[in-house]
Amino acid sequence: MNVSPDFSPPMRIMAPYFMVASLSYVMAMVLLFFLDIGASWHQAQLLGWVHLYMIGFVMMSIIAAMAQLGPVIVEANHRFLSFFHLIWVFLVVGLIVILSGFYLSASFLPFGGMLVLTGMLLFVVDFWWTLQHGGRHTSVTRSMKASNVFLLFGVLSGLVMAFIYNGAPVALAPWFNSHVFALLGGFVMMLIMGIATILVPMFGSSKRVSDNDFGMSFISMLTGVILAVAGALFVHEGLQKMGMIWVMFSVAFFGYRLFQMLTSRARVEHDIWARSMYVAAVSLALSWLFVALHFFGISELLRPGLWLLLVGFTGFMILGNFYKILPFLVWFQRYAPLVEEQAVPMLHELVNRRLASAQFFFSSSGLFLSTLALLVANPLLFDMGVSLLVVGGVLMFVQVIHMIRS
Repeated sequence: MNVSPDFSPPMRIMAPYFMVASLSYVMAMVLLFFLDIGASWHQAQLLGWVHLYMIGFVMMSIIAAMAQLGPVIVEANHRFLSFFHLIWVFLVVGLIVILSGFYLSASFLPFGGMLVLTGMLLFVVDFWWTLQHGGRHTSVTRSMKASNVFLLFGVLSGLVMAFIYNGAPVALAPWFNSHVFALLGGFVMMLIMGIATILVPMFGSSKRVSDNDFGMSFISMLTGVILAVAGALFVHEGLQKMGMIWVMFSVAFFGYRLFQMLTSRARVEHDIWARSMYVAAVSLALSWLFVALHFFGISELLRPGLWLLLVGFTGFMILGNFYKILPFLVWFQRYAPLVEEQAVPMLHELVNRRLASAQFFFSSSGLFLSTLALLVANPLLFDMGVSLLVVGGVLMFVQVIHMIRS
């Protein structure tokens, strides 16, 4: 893998993705104050929060990361780099319209869905072409291709649901379940597993997982998501359960490999990135346990399990890697050409360490309190945890702006 800035889009193109992602994270945490912790899965306010968090924060962050990492992995330039001027605009406008659909009138949902679909299509076309014409083809690149297919299916199924909410005579449950399985398992989890397999050894100076080992996680996740989506669409409970078993195996195997990577670091430094990875790993393990116990009849553990998966594992995995990706991009594009001409800062000097430590404290404390609140069904304790998450999110947003302007 050739780690060269020549393959990465300019920072001026990618900066809006990081800023929108971190701002969306803050807004999502604030919006939690207005949610009932026992809300129905189909409640409009909860669905609005999920879309704000997933599109505004998670997917925007993933697109930003993949725009940098994908070309580096396959050693090929973007074919349609200009698309990235437009993708974030379509996603932001589409997200605003979708939120209007959940909070004001469902008639907005199809229009928001079309805008998001357009943005995602631009991303998939460029990314698929880049991967297809690259010089390296591994299990990680195959997982990236597969995740793009699930992304498109997930957005299309969401568009179908938008019409159902507006009176289309079609059953909602099959499309709702397949939408969740495709996007959460097929896109988000599959991509994060692939990204972590590359970034954790790169940033943590640890032993890299072999392609065959990751291939086992990829194939089992792929099998599980296909079975779960098919079971949801055809209303076949057996297929859904079989798919979930495969998904749970994939996540467990990946979690074991993540533990191996984090404990095989050649130079152990418990910096902000490492601490974020520790929280992400613990959150993944607890989420897996809670969801597994849910299938054995302890239904009240599903909500804290999904919370840990989204805000604990996914959230800390993304925010932690911001501390590595952003300084790396800024340094290579702004300071690398000046190395032989003048003194330039080191990578770690582009991060405000005191701000980072404060952000980690508030975010991790907030995650702990909010998870505990969901376990004991205590709204007041949940609001206390959310307050800390909001502070952590604001500090992260300030940190992102600081790193971009460094």
